Amino acid sequence: MEKKIGFHYFQDLDHYQDKDLKLWQPELESLHAGWLVLKASPTHAIPEDFIRGLLLSGVQPIIHFDFQVNTDVRPEDLRILLSSYAKWGVKYVVFFNQPNMRSAWKPDTWSQGDLVERFLDRYIPFVRVAEQNGLIPVFPPLQPGGDYWDLSFLKKVLTLVKQRRSLDFISNLHIAVSSQTFNHPLSWGAGGKRNWKVPRPYSKTELGEEDHIGFNSWQWYADLVYSILEIDPKIFLFYFGSSDIRTSVLDPKATFEELIDFALSPSEEAGRAADQKNNILGCLFWILSSSEEQVEGRTAFFDLSGQPKNAAIPAYKQKLEQTRKQNLEYAVSDKLAEWIYPIDHYLLLPSYDWGIPENTLDRIRPIIRDSRPTIGFSLIEATNARKVTIWNENGAFSVHDIEILRQAGCLIDELTINSVSISV
Repeated sequence: MEKKIGFHYFQDLDHYQDKDLKLWQPELESLHAGWLVLKASPTHAIPEDFIRGLLLSGVQPIIHFDFQVNTDVRPEDLRILLSSYAKWGVKYVVFFNQPNMRSAWKPDTWSQGDLVERFLDRYIPFVRVAEQNGLIPVFPPLQPGGDYWDLSFLKKVLTLVKQRRSLDFISNLHIAVSSQTFNHPLSWGAGGKRNWKVPRPYSKTELGEEDHIGFNSWQWYADLVYSILEIDPKIFLFYFGSSDIRTSVLDPKATFEELIDFALSPSEEAGRAADQKNNILGCLFWILSSSEEQVEGRTAFFDLSGQPKNAAIPAYKQKLEQTRKQNLEYAVSDKLAEWIYPIDHYLLLPSYDWGIPENTLDRIRPIIRDSRPTIGFSLIEATNARKVTIWNENGAFSVHDIEILRQAGCLIDELTINSVSISV
């Protein structure tokens, strides 16, 4: 089963000790999780043992530096950190968080002109230093709507990188997209601009229309990227299962089972719509765990002791365990079949005291070409095969011989041969 399920980890830097790994590693394994977004410091690394422990469990960390856009942190300041993360096995890194929000910028700098240009001038050098160290940069999530309308922000970013021919941005584009529901149904805005009018910034949706501010923002973003760059980006869905992270509310209408089904089911559409969903690498629930004293604690799926707070999680873990056992049984069954039948397909040829008819080898060439069987003349050896094709030329094998093969459990494919024809 493809590992698309993941989580956002604690929103602090205090849970990277050995005891934390021992607590959460088995939980992530039991959920068949493949991703974990880790909040990172620009001055010191997440411990190597924590990173390697996740990787050994099949969980790929996504390192997230969410310092403000225009802080004093320079790309060169992160070079050693990025090199270390890459050496330990990390593949993905995110710089900044929701840059279309005022809170992502230092005070008194938001209202200065050319906001998107300033963001891109700041962002591209981080992209380059990440790629130089073997990491894949993931474009940071935007807040749907936002203080700067997110579709307008993204459109201007894409237009600028195309004008600048920033191949380091375009060549392997990965983006993080919000999948908050904002209390809309999971179907809200599905199909993007193929089904709905492109909303005007900050205007109310027309009666009967739906916009991108909901669970399906990723479709609108993917369409926008393709319309400008003519590529389909790889996508991570952030804040999966949350109604609105600003108020830390889970959407009671978006059940855990429905979200899991979306993540693991193939697209019901065709063409580019299916391709877009196939490009979703990870669905990252908000949030794995947090203290109840923190605002995000209200949306945590586990408490601090590792106990699930969502009643659907134990049932889902049990279902995964049953599937694992079934797969193990099938694997054992296959191995058992290989032991019972050491030969898959045997072509049994007659042998005469005077030798083999000269044209027999020519006549069996099609069988050899199509089935590549084990070829022999021994009835006893043939009883070790799952299937036996009997080249019964001129009655060389008796009814009793064939019955011996049937009693051995072989599938029989008898070819009765005479000098002029073959009948099956």
